[in-house]
Amino acid sequence: MKANGHPLRAVSSATSPGCARPGSGTLAAPNFSRCLAIALMSVFLAACAGTTIEVTRAPAITGPGNESQPLPVEGELLDLDEIERLTEVAISDSLLLARYERERLISEQSGASTLVALDSRLAWLAGDMETWTSLLETLAKDNSEAVDFVLQERIKQAALAEEWIPAALLLFEYISRKPRTGHRAALSDRLFAYLLRADEAALQAERARASNVAWQKWLDMQIAYRQGSRDFAVWRDGGNFLPEQPVAPRHLAKVSGSPAIQSIALLLPLSSSLAVASEAVIGGAMSQLYRLFPDPNRRPAIVAIDSDQYDDAASAYQGAIDRGADMVIGPLTKTGVTSVSRLPNRAIPIIALNQIEDLSSHNPQQWLSFSLSPEDEARQIADIAFGQSCREAIAVGMDNPRGRRLFDAFKARWGEHGGRLQGALLVDDPADTNQAMGKLLGSGSSDNRIRAIESAFDLPLDARGRGRSDFGCIFMLAPDPDVARTWRPLLIFHMTGDIPVFATSAVNDGLKDPRNRDLNGVLFLEAPAMLPPGNSDRLGRLRALGRDALTLAQHWEQIETTEQWVLRGETGFLRCRPDGSIERALELATFDGAEVQPLRLR
Repeated sequence: MKANGHPLRAVSSATSPGCARPGSGTLAAPNFSRCLAIALMSVFLAACAGTTIEVTRAPAITGPGNESQPLPVEGELLDLDEIERLTEVAISDSLLLARYERERLISEQSGASTLVALDSRLAWLAGDMETWTSLLETLAKDNSEAVDFVLQERIKQAALAEEWIPAALLLFEYISRKPRTGHRAALSDRLFAYLLRADEAALQAERARASNVAWQKWLDMQIAYRQGSRDFAVWRDGGNFLPEQPVAPRHLAKVSGSPAIQSIALLLPLSSSLAVASEAVIGGAMSQLYRLFPDPNRRPAIVAIDSDQYDDAASAYQGAIDRGADMVIGPLTKTGVTSVSRLPNRAIPIIALNQIEDLSSHNPQQWLSFSLSPEDEARQIADIAFGQSCREAIAVGMDNPRGRRLFDAFKARWGEHGGRLQGALLVDDPADTNQAMGKLLGSGSSDNRIRAIESAFDLPLDARGRGRSDFGCIFMLAPDPDVARTWRPLLIFHMTGDIPVFATSAVNDGLKDPRNRDLNGVLFLEAPAMLPPGNSDRLGRLRALGRDALTLAQHWEQIETTEQWVLRGETGFLRCRPDGSIERALELATFDGAEVQPLRLR
């Protein structure tokens, strides 16, 4: 991996005042103390230059043809249990131990194809994508029994890298090879989700070049689905044939052009300090209602109920029922959501707009919880960075309850993939971070020695210390734009300007601010509603929350039918977990001067 930091610039090679020039006809007046100082500085600077942390790496795999790796044999079955066992060893212990265990398999006469497959997995975990690609190509070419394994590995890599059309094509090929598999429904849902995640231009381009008839039907189905529930239902029921191999997802049968509900109550705090936030949610919900149901004769009724006028959220929920609501959207506060989550029975469905902490007493019946959870974003940036071949990382965050939740969510997902966290810094005061960040990034001790030399010999040095070189990406879990604008310049100052930095949507407040130039190059997640060409502001995400809550109300039955992504929302792509919580996946973006710009990694 490319070392971080800049090399020390050499002290001028010209003869220093007071020292003799070899071979010259004259001698300068001797200045022994200055000569000695320069000699000592050379020694100390060499020590500073040598402060880069040495990383012990496991022996690299060179691919097919090396002494310890036989070539695959046609028809040889893979020992998938052994591959998964050593994968777990690599993730939970170390790659070095996994490779040691792999060498033992040779003496146990494990199949050559199993060894090649295992080496490809270990190369993937090491971030050696060239070897990974080479090994999989060899495996698929020389052993037809290993093709399914190869396809699954490539699908996983493409999905993590958010290369959705390639991932969908590979999955389509995989499903087509297994027409009678017992997991057809789950695989079809997954294929639909991959296509849903693809951007419109990529989807249309793939449709233009597609030649396989079954694949064309899948692409046509996805294009029609994006037109909206009403138009898709007309398309589906108008004689257009849904694909049969692979079979169309079952959840599409739940898509209806008719209103799923007739009366919705928005249960929000309208008399407290959260009134402005609540009004933004209401505004978003109303705009989506008119977009989904332009015909006033088919449009559901909406009523806003002030939850501040009730003793608790459970009483407000009963008030909504008494007023004839078919569904409730709200409450907005964590306390209110916790209150209604503990109701033993719910007469009508509820879409809560916050999370609950304790799921042990939670009743999932008639329940969805939908919020702008930053934990989802922390997990997603871990996915993307790992998919982009980063394996060793540094993380910086806040040492408070929210900051620790964010860090824990990132750390857990990073570890699940096999990523290694080389260091982390959680700070109390984001403004007082320079020294701690220098220590974390390895440049601090080197700079301290240079300053000590300058002080001891009263001689300024044109030099900077080197930072550590054992990480390939940085996770900047800043809580807001101001903190991000403080941390990013410090990261550059401490020799990490060429290292990819990932962040959550918290770094963007939706405003065009010249100070955003300090965040140029940072890769962060953002809700579609906050990206161009739309106009965004500080309340943009809350209005998007209201719009998507209305969409969830219309797609309630569909989203409960699958655990895969089914909606392209304003807050992100949406899917439902088994506990009723809605997971979001956002778009990747970066700053271009003062403005936010969508980003495509490929």
